[in-house]
This record gives sequence, structure tokens and C-alpha cells, in this order.
Amino acid sequence: MQRLESLHKRFAVSHKSLFNSACTLNSFLDSTETYYDQLLKSCNVLAALKQIHSSLTTSGLITQNPHLGAQLIIKYTKYGEPNTSRSLFNNLQSDKPNSFLWNTMLRAYTNSGHFVETVELYSLMRRSGISSNNYTFPFVLKVCASKSLILNGKVVHADVIRTGFHSDIYVEAALVDMYAKCGQTDDGCKVFDEMSMRDLVSWTSMITAYEQAEKPKEALLLFQKMQQEGLLADSVTIVTVASAVGQLGDAMRAQEVHGYAICNAFLEDLCVGNSIVAMYAKCGNVEQSRVVFNQMQERDGISWNSMLSGYTQNGQASEALLLFDEMQDSGCKPNPVTALIMVSACAYLGSRLHGRKLHNFIINRNIKIDATLCNTLMDMYAKCGDLDTAECMFNDIHPSERDVSSWNVLISGYGMHGHGKKALELFTRMQDEGVEPNHITFTSILSACSHAGLIDEGRNCFADMTKLSVKPEAKHYACMVDMLGRAGNLYEAFDMIKQMPSPPNDSVWGALLLACRIHGNMELGEIAANSLFQLEPEHSGYFVLLSNIYAASNNWQEVGKIRQAMKYKGLKKPAAFSMIEYRNETYGFYTADQVNPYNKEVYEKVESMSIEMKMAGHVPDLSCVLHDVEEEDKEHMLNYHSEKLALAFGIMKIEPELAIQITKNLRVCNDCHSALKIISYIYGRKIIVRDVNRFHHFGGGACSCKDYW
Repeated sequence: MQRLESLHKRFAVSHKSLFNSACTLNSFLDSTETYYDQLLKSCNVLAALKQIHSSLTTSGLITQNPHLGAQLIIKYTKYGEPNTSRSLFNNLQSDKPNSFLWNTMLRAYTNSGHFVETVELYSLMRRSGISSNNYTFPFVLKVCASKSLILNGKVVHADVIRTGFHSDIYVEAALVDMYAKCGQTDDGCKVFDEMSMRDLVSWTSMITAYEQAEKPKEALLLFQKMQQEGLLADSVTIVTVASAVGQLGDAMRAQEVHGYAICNAFLEDLCVGNSIVAMYAKCGNVEQSRVVFNQMQERDGISWNSMLSGYTQNGQASEALLLFDEMQDSGCKPNPVTALIMVSACAYLGSRLHGRKLHNFIINRNIKIDATLCNTLMDMYAKCGDLDTAECMFNDIHPSERDVSSWNVLISGYGMHGHGKKALELFTRMQDEGVEPNHITFTSILSACSHAGLIDEGRNCFADMTKLSVKPEAKHYACMVDMLGRAGNLYEAFDMIKQMPSPPNDSVWGALLLACRIHGNMELGEIAANSLFQLEPEHSGYFVLLSNIYAASNNWQEVGKIRQAMKYKGLKKPAAFSMIEYRNETYGFYTADQVNPYNKEVYEKVESMSIEMKMAGHVPDLSCVLHDVEEEDKEHMLNYHSEKLALAFGIMKIEPELAIQITKNLRVCNDCHSALKIISYIYGRKIIVRDVNRFHHFGGGACSCKDYW
């Protein structure tokens, strides 16, 4: 019995000794792992990372502690060694597969931008039977959102439901974000509505989804609902809300958003400042946009581009050119987006001088000319009267690299210069080369037919839309109404309006009103004008057109009523303005201009031109004077239209062998059109005039429009 007790005591002592040794070993292992963990966290050199990896492999710790292996996987991917990460992952999970390492590898791929590999790894994970969890799904959904992989995203969503993680707030938020960025707002809204808990990120994702889907009203309603539930917007939310307000063009809400940003000191955030600048510009308040821009403590390329775009989109291209010079002086380098905006500004001005200068700038600064910029440059040259250069650029594009926009630009260019037949030939060639026309193509070709008076061809093109599965939109009907109306088929145009599947917009009624002005049809003109006054009550141009119809009929009483209505509404007829370029400078003339420094000599030249035209048989078209004044006064008023002043300047200053190119902000009147034809014959000059509708090429007493326009 004593012997048994002695053995028991000896066994207890031995067991205690072994236990103490095990505790010491565990303590040693814990301290070693902590040491390596800290070492990996502080490691910032690839060579050192490889040494740590070697040491962990030699000691065997890498297989004992998944956390250390995960650290290595993330570090290798961060240092641009995804293949090494994957090799390590394959070795570590081969013996004891677990979701922790799979999630780590997914996270490493996702955060380093290896999206294809992320999707492929997730597919392998599913096939291998590894259980996905609430850490797995957000990474894969983030990739689906980034690359708009909606089909993959829906597969993941199904897995989320199957595994029971559809109520996890992080997974729900990732699903909302994925559907939002893939443009599936309805599906995203379903997930959002069923969320157990919605944080600010989720609300912002859903608001952004509506804004990016160009549903600004829905975005702002959701923002309002978010506020009602007691959540305050942060700077990210305000950027999205500002964009939605800009889409709506709501000037009052723009002020509210701006005020909220000021009160919460969000304007210190560069992204918020940029969004406020863009918002005001889209709402047409360029002055306020510039105020915010000037007050910004910090500006980046987006800031400058937003302001430049604001000026260009609001018809202030000259201000955009001045700001572009300021941008370069500030040290901010223009990028391809800047180039696109400025090329559009030159196209708006019709300035060949500035256009060529900008093109050279783009080349000298090595700004990449991609397909979009190339097409925009082509469009600019066409709108600046240099159709030859636009054609050369088109021909220099390799046939395999010409996209539908390339063809559209040249078709449109031919149309605005009156080359309807060429536009039709290019339209046919485009289809022969396998490029399918889109809605813009048909707008361009229908406009080209209208400009050239090709009525039957235009009807055929309109019929082809249905055959080519392109649904006619309001802009296509506007082209057809314009084409038929200009040709005198006013009632056919009116019947087409009545048969439209959707209510006609201002462009459609405006085309009919203009045609009624050309042909003096008061009955249809009043119908069109009344429809326009309901759609666009503040548009002065429509009042002016109706007034012109009455004036042409000597119905001065109705003219007086229209002018009184305009005065009551505070509307003014835009002043006629013509520009001409001479020796790297641009000169502008208003009708009856008394301010221009060349006023005296230009007026003298106009008077001598008037005498020469009369001697050549020109009879002034007094119907173009829309005032109830004496005949002699009417003739005097016609002499000082802005394009005649610009032309007189050009004849005096520009060398005889060069073309005189004039850009006007309004339509050329009938009298000026006749005068320019005769002047081109008397002086043997080539004259090019771009008005609000198209180009007129005058030479030898004729115009390229064949008097159709």
C-alpha cells in the first residue's frame, strides 16, 4: 500500500513537471508568434518580407498559425507579388482548408485590383465546397460592382440567400452597392427596402444609384426620406445630391445644397467644392459657379474642367478660352478631358484660328488623342468651316478603328455644309462596312437631307429607322418637320406632329413655327406658337418668330401685342452679332454697331458696297425689316446688319486670295443672303458664313444652299 502511494506521488510530480514544461513551450510559442506578427506589420521592404517568410517556413510556424500566413499573403500582394501570394495560399490550404485563408486571398486580390482573379477564386471556392461567410461576400460583391459584373453579382446574391447571410448588415450594404453600380436600381431598391439596419453608407449607395441612372427626382426623394429618419448627410452624400440637383437644373435647390455644405464646413473637401461648381453650372448659374470656384482654397484638374465645361455648356465659350489661359498660368496641367471641353468651345465659336491653335497645343503637350478626342476634333473642324481637314482626319483613321461616332461626325459635317448627296453616300458606305447606324446617325442624315432639300431621300431614311430597329425620337420628328416645312409641305409636317407616339416637344413645334415664318403661314404659325408658349414660356425666340410672321403680313397690331407680352415677361430679342478673324485676332460686330473701333471706315465701306450692289441690280428686301417705319429707313437699317459690317471689314483687311469667314449667332436674313451673293460676284471673293443653322459658301454670285435656306 505504501509502495502504491509512493508511485502515485512520483507520477503526480512527473505529471506536474510535464505540465509546467508544456506551459513554458506554449508561452514560448505565443511570444514567438507575437514577435513575428509585429515584425510583419512593420515590414515595408519586399526583401525583408522574403526573409521573414523563410524563417517562418524553417521554424514550421507558418503552418501552425494561419494568421501569420494570412499576413504574408496580404503583404506579398501589396508589394506586387500576387503569384507568390497565390502559391503560398495553395500550400497553406492544401492540408487543412478553411474559409479564413480563402477570404484572405480574396481580400488580397480585391484590394490590389486583381478583379478577374477574385471572381475565378470565388468560383473555385464554391466548387471546392468551402463555406462562404459574411467576410467572403463583401469582397466578391465589391469586384462585381467595380466591373459591372451583374450576372456574377446575382450568382453571389443567390449564394448569400442560400447560406443565410442575407440579413448581415455588411453583406446587405455590399449587395445594395453592387446593384447600384451595375445600374440595377430596382433590384438594389428591393434589397435596400428589406435591410434590417440602414446606415449612411447604404443610403448614399442607393441615392447614388438613382443619380447615376439619371433619375434625379428619385435620388432627391430618397435623400429627403433619409433626413426624415434622422440621418445627417456627409460630404460623400452631398457630392451625389449636388449632381442630382444639377441634372434637374433646379436653381433653388442648388442654393439649399450650397448652404448645407457651408454650414457643415464641407466646402473644405475638394470633391464637394468641385460638385458645387458643376451643380451651379448645370443649373445655368455660371456666375455663382465662378464665385464658388474663385473661393476654393485648393483646385485640381476636375475643378478647372468643371468651370471650363460650365462656361462652354452655357454658351460662354469665349470665357472658357480666357479661363483656359488662367489654368495654364496656375501650373495645373490640362488633361484629355480639358482638351475635349476646349475643342467643344472652339467648335461653338466656329473659330478656325483658336481650333488650329488648340490642336497644335494638344500635339505639343503629348495629350493622347483617343477615338473620342479625334472625333471631337473632326467635329470642331467641320463646325469651323474647315471640312477638308475633317475629311482628312476621317480618312486617316484605320477602318477597323472608326466607331459609329466617327461616321456620325462626318455625315453631320456634310449636312451642315449643304452636301446632302455626300452625306447620303457616306451613310450607305457606313452600312456597307458593317457599322450599324444609331439614333445620332439618323438625326445627322435627316438634318443633312433637310439642309439640301432632299425630301424623298429624307422620307426613305426615316422609314429605314424601323427596319434597323432604331426607335424614332422627338429629335427625329423635329428633323422631319423641319425638312417638310422648309419644302412648303406645312400641312404634311403638321399631320406628322399629330401622329407622334409621344407629345411633341419644343424642338418639334419650333421647327414648324420656323417653317411657318419662311412661308408666311399665320394659321399654323399661331398653333405652333401657342404650343411653344406653354412648353417654353420664357423663350424669347418663339415670340420673335411669331412677331416676324405678323410683321411680314403687315399686321402691326399683333406685332405690338407680342412685343408688349415680351416686355411684360422681361424677355428680349438676342442682339445680332457677327465675328470675323484677322491676323490672329477675332473682331466682333453688332447690328448698327457704334462702339467698334473700326466703326467709321467700316460704315464708309458698307455705304460704297450698297451703291455697288444697286448698280449690279440688287433690290433690298424690305420685308426683312420687322419695324413699321418708312421705306427709306428700312433700307438704311438693312445696310447695317452685323454680317454686312463684318463683311465690309473682311473685304478691307483680308487678302483677296483668302476666303472671308464670318460666324453669326442668328439666322442670316433674306436680304443679307442676296447681298452676300452679289458681293461675292462683284469682288470675286469667296465668302463663308456660319449662322445658327448651317454654313453658306458664297462664290461667283451663288450660294451652296441654292437659296433653299
